[in-house]
Amino acid sequence: MAKAKVIVDACCHKPNSNVSGSSGRGKCACGVLILDERGNEFEFSKYLGEMTPPEAEFNGLVFALDQAAGVTRFDIEVLMDSELVVNWMTGSYRMRKEHIRPLFDQAKKNEQRFRSVEYSHHSRSTPLGMRADKLADVEYKKYHP
Repeated sequence: MAKAKVIVDACCHKPNSNVSGSSGRGKCACGVLILDERGNEFEFSKYLGEMTPPEAEFNGLVFALDQAAGVTRFDIEVLMDSELVVNWMTGSYRMRKEHIRPLFDQAKKNEQRFRSVEYSHHSRSTPLGMRADKLADVEYKKYHP
């Protein structure tokens, strides 16, 4: 049986993000593109507010899993451009960031709504990645034209 694909991207607009070693919070939004087992497409987006990029990626994942549960309850493949989040979710990296732990726990809880969940890293420059990125950017611009 084919798996549904859930493509997630978060955009985080931070001041001075081009400065080496910069960290901090920015205004964020996420975009989600879901392709179900039959090839139907669903688009979702959400403004996330001000947060760090890892928080935005996890909030985007939690939102994506919630939206995907309305589309399918079977097998899904989640594609994200955040290698860090993919590695945390697959167990390749241990979750040690206590401020992100509640989001990680919520994502793990949302996984239980599906028969199986597989995570893969993909580039934002892939056609599906670019579509999810555009959804996030359009949502961001609704709040910050």
